[in-house]
Amino acid sequence: MESPSSAAAAAVVPIDVVPTELDDEARAAVERCLSVAREQLGMDIGWLAEFCGDRKVFRVVEGATEEWDLESEDWIPLAQSYCKRMYDGQIPNAIPDTAAEPAVAQLEVTRTMRIGAYIGVPIVLEDGTLRGAFCCARHGEHPGLDDRDVRFMQVLARLIADDLAFRATLREMRRVERQASSTHALLAALEARDDYTGGHSHSVVDLARGVGQRLGLAADEQADLERVALLHDIGKVGVADAILRKPGPLDDDEWEIMKRHPTIGGDLIATIPELAHLAPAVAAEHERWDGRGYPQGLAGEQIPVTARITFVCDGYHAMVSDRPYRSALSQEDAVAELRRCRGTMFWPAAVDALLAELGADATPPER
Repeated sequence: MESPSSAAAAAVVPIDVVPTELDDEARAAVERCLSVAREQLGMDIGWLAEFCGDRKVFRVVEGATEEWDLESEDWIPLAQSYCKRMYDGQIPNAIPDTAAEPAVAQLEVTRTMRIGAYIGVPIVLEDGTLRGAFCCARHGEHPGLDDRDVRFMQVLARLIADDLAFRATLREMRRVERQASSTHALLAALEARDDYTGGHSHSVVDLARGVGQRLGLAADEQADLERVALLHDIGKVGVADAILRKPGPLDDDEWEIMKRHPTIGGDLIATIPELAHLAPAVAAEHERWDGRGYPQGLAGEQIPVTARITFVCDGYHAMVSDRPYRSALSQEDAVAELRRCRGTMFWPAAVDALLAELGADATPPER
């Protein structure tokens, strides 16, 4: 095909948007379906397209690519696209002769690509998500193109959609497995340094889980919350044993060293690809709602939600736990402390949700 000659035309140019992840095996499966469709229907070229902003991106192209001057990851403006018009119902799925179809006959892309016949169907996943379009075209007209061919394309599109969904599920399972493996390895390293911290982290997770559910976090944010709660103290692996296991209160110099552990934890998490997105929350777990926390002095909504929730759960569990240098507070005293620090140290919404989780009213009892 001839490429359009101006920016306003449907110029095929290299893509500069983030491509959808298609491994070699998935790409080969799509190419096989395109080859079957193209050969059975007598078309020159076939493609799997995606809509990315104002572009139609040719994710996979199969057939007479040199003749059409078209390759995978090229794109054209979405406004010139047959596929978008097909998906929107502005043109039929099958167009045997583009010259006889007013909706496309005058399009710049029809002239520059010399499209004589077109057939396309959407790729829609089971959850209704539009994944793209499965299309074929030829330079000349194709009088025999009809609804039977559309149904054939729909069957192939369904196969592609199922395959893509299956591969996406596998990728997600592997990602979760890698996250779990990395998390367990980090926690094991921390527990080897400090017996209390490991058990404490699991207890904080239990509290944070309930708080997150009460606050209506989305499933992915809830999962991140539980990981942040589990790893919130991971930076303590970088703190000397003499400080970490000191049986009494820390002096000022020791406390300054201990206060580095959120930064150490965030830096450590950032080096693990599967967990790197949690690094800001791990680093911010000791930031206060009023901005008087550490290490950055973040305040209010500057603090990631998962860090805000973890902080209040961490604080409560620390208060009701025995430590070498002090005895545990009673639940009544710890609840009173949560109420006292609501809106200063702790995010009010997280305090209220935690009190509800503990079976305590957020309103102080009358005296």
